[in-house]
Amino acid sequence: MALSGDGAAPAVSRELLSAGSGGGIHETLLLNSKHAKKKAMSLQTVRLPRSNLLDRVQNFLPQMANANDELRREMENTPVQEFDIEHVDASVENVIEMNVALVELNSSDTEEEDSGSEDDSESEDSSVCEEVTVDNIKFPKPKGEGRIEILDPRSTE
Repeated sequence: MALSGDGAAPAVSRELLSAGSGGGIHETLLLNSKHAKKKAMSLQTVRLPRSNLLDRVQNFLPQMANANDELRREMENTPVQEFDIEHVDASVENVIEMNVALVELNSSDTEEEDSGSEDDSESEDSSVCEEVTVDNIKFPKPKGEGRIEILDPRSTE
């Protein structure tokens, strides 16, 4: 600090006093700051226009409810065998068949495991088409090692 001409009191520098009071990141984070008040005044909440997807869903739901009611009425009057989806007549023309498989993806972290598991995945792909029996079923391998080691109590002393 600089002393004034008579040496009694230090000279006050307005530049030093105002340094750091420009706001910056600290000013924008404060709730009661001047910057937050300006920002709140400039932002406005507006209502979004109605989505056509909402209209389509609202039109579809009553149709779905009517179809469910009609199916319930048919189920009361028709034998159970007519609704068996496991055994479909060959005379029915429109049939949708879905083959769904549930497989675990291999999540390895190292490249060595990736290169070694490619051969395994090729053999697994060929077995996906086969019927699963007790002889060819494959269970997932345990992720972690569950070894129990018994230490000699005399060696720890």
